[in-house]
Amino acid sequence: MRNLLTDRGYTLVDAVIQLAVLLLFSQLILFYAVWFTQVEKHFFQSVSLEWEMFSLEMEKILFSVTVIEEQVNQTGIRLKKDGVEYDIECYPSLIRKQKNRLGHEPLLTGVKMCKFQVDGDQVIAKVEFLNGRKEERAYEVFISLQ
Repeated sequence: MRNLLTDRGYTLVDAVIQLAVLLLFSQLILFYAVWFTQVEKHFFQSVSLEWEMFSLEMEKILFSVTVIEEQVNQTGIRLKKDGVEYDIECYPSLIRKQKNRLGHEPLLTGVKMCKFQVDGDQVIAKVEFLNGRKEERAYEVFISLQ
């Protein structure tokens, strides 16, 4: 087999070929990075996942409630369930849950503004997130007669 290494050294042609290959691969890496951010934006939005998890938690909380009332200025709701009093209220940058007016359990973070309205057997939650996205959902309240 012929010896590929010569004593001529590193040539300008070798450098240009290697630079061209490097530029081609860097364009592919850039393309995949832009594509992945678009995929991540559409399929893995953490705000929408957090909102859905919050909604599931609210449905669980509002099941088998004995008393429910709206707090002043629609900043939250107070409810009794199994002899325990719960407060779901807006707090700076989050929505929290308190049990017997003690503790601080965050339910939803990244909140700019929120409102809760009690309308008969429904609770309507309106939330605006820090990124400007707005969500609104009505939850059925299942009142037990205990």
